Amino acid sequence: MKHALTLLAALLSLNAGAADLTFSGQAVNHNDKIVIDFQVAAGSSISLWTDSWQSGLNFDPQLYLAQGDAIVLEDDDNGSLVNAGAGFFDAGLTFTASTAGSYRLVLNASSNTRLGSTLSAGFTYDGDTPIPLATWNQPSYDVNANDQKGGFWHLHLSGVETAAVVPEPAGWALMLPGLLALGLRARRRG
Repeated sequence: MKHALTLLAALLSLNAGAADLTFSGQAVNHNDKIVIDFQVAAGSSISLWTDSWQSGLNFDPQLYLAQGDAIVLEDDDNGSLVNAGAGFFDAGLTFTASTAGSYRLVLNASSNTRLGSTLSAGFTYDGDTPIPLATWNQPSYDVNANDQKGGFWHLHLSGVETAAVVPEPAGWALMLPGLLALGLRARRRG
């Protein structure tokens, strides 16, 4: 009986850390990138999908998955193959992690495609002057509906251990003075 309980506890702990997480926010410009870092356990079944397109209310999202700097998976319009809650132009990816590790997920507007096989190679619109999504005509835009003008994004991660949105460089620039002030304050006290 003791061995059966030990085996049961071991089996239950295999997926004890796996979580279903949801992130959302607002993209402003056509070349904005939302970056999320996450950790997975070996053997985990991972599903990543958006449901933010909302029948053309928001921009057409695409996803790029990287391990280290290398892009290992990407998707533009297969979110509904991953989850029935995704719309026609939503994106989705599934994979099984062969080893435990870290991944980086990039969500951006469709047609802001990768320029190479690595994240550091950049994306098509990286050098463009930002165009507000509210006025941008995305390539999948329906001229009759004047759609895809919203910036709302909604992303689901299933089977991951931990995940966090990576602040954009502009966000770091805003946080840096505050962090420096806190550091100086702590130093003066010590």
